[in-house]
Amino acid sequence: MLAAAGRGHGSAPVRDAVRIAVEHGFRPNVDFIFGLPGESSEDQEASLRLAADLADLGARIHTHTFMPLPGTPWRDAEPAFIPLATMRELDRLAQRGDAYGHWRKQAEHAARLAETAKAYPRRARRRRTTDR
Repeated sequence: MLAAAGRGHGSAPVRDAVRIAVEHGFRPNVDFIFGLPGESSEDQEASLRLAADLADLGARIHTHTFMPLPGTPWRDAEPAFIPLATMRELDRLAQRGDAYGHWRKQAEHAARLAETAKAYPRRARRRRTTDR
């Protein structure tokens, strides 16, 4: 999912960064977005395992739900669907004090964005013509 989002790194550098930050007395906050376009249940499980591992190392997990925002490459994607098992794990991390965020509210916003998109379909883009 990191590659699909164009992050330019895998999970190993994230683990290393968390370890280094904790060794130097920091508690890093690591963002996770759940429900990205094309994300499988296996991807979500892997993300949850990584989040739990990072929390065990000393990080706090900042949880987000994917929303198709205007002006982004995924603006036309479907809003996120967060399965119950994922919700439970995010709640468990939050109850431990290892996660925070407004992912539930973001899921509500994503659903409203999807309804708005259906009511106001995108216009075909006009190509710009420029002299080259």
